[in-house]
Amino acid sequence: MPSAPPTSPKCFFVAWVLAWATAVYLPSLAIALLSLSPLTTGGNLFLDTFQVADEVSPAAKLTYAVLFGALMMSARVAGAGRGVSINVLIGVISIALVVALLPEYWSRGFGIGLNGVRFDPLPTAIYLIGGFASGVVFSLLEAKCLSRVQSHALDQSSGD
Repeated sequence: MPSAPPTSPKCFFVAWVLAWATAVYLPSLAIALLSLSPLTTGGNLFLDTFQVADEVSPAAKLTYAVLFGALMMSARVAGAGRGVSINVLIGVISIALVVALLPEYWSRGFGIGLNGVRFDPLPTAIYLIGGFASGVVFSLLEAKCLSRVQSHALDQSSGD
């Protein structure tokens, strides 16, 4: 009988938070680099990235975080597993839903709130790449954390 995959709320949480940061800051970096936001000065890419990310409304950031986490947990409960492809798909779906459904008045600095166009091709592609990267980051970080947890458990059991 195959054993259930290891789980750790700590590993899930750390991977979820860093995946969320990826979904926020990677698109902000690209938007700053391409000067798609009026906030970019072109002087310092690092500061421009943080200005763009800071301008993104809390509603957009929190909606992505909640959707990504809820879909990730739902996929686990449904038995979809922990594969990179599942996690990437969840990241892309989550960001696409935020771009598509977040009202304009909650979208400051994001999606329709960036330039007045809901599905402007370049920013939308940048957001989807951010969602893709978010799923990859989640997968890698959770797997690394779980392997540490497993190795620590094995070390403790062999010491008994």
